[in-house]
Amino acid sequence: VGVNGAGKTTTIGKLAAQLTRAGLNVYIGAADTFRAAAIDQLAVWAERAGATMIRQEMGSDPASVAFDTLKSAVANKADV
Repeated sequence: VGVNGAGKTTTIGKLAAQLTRAGLNVYIGAADTFRAAAIDQLAVWAERAGATMIRQEMGSDPASVAFDTLKSAVANKADV
């Protein structure tokens, strides 16, 4: 939670990169389904970090994205 441009997405990407470098299996859920290009921006960070990203279409329910991310992470034995 924070204002636009505060660095939330960048922080997620940097944390994911640190965790994958430490050998952990990282999953990221793209739950900002309302901001233009939010999913694409997070996808770039996830790819750079080597993390798996779960996404849905723009306008989807963010809680649904969170649920799908957790379900996939548990099924695939993610660490984070």
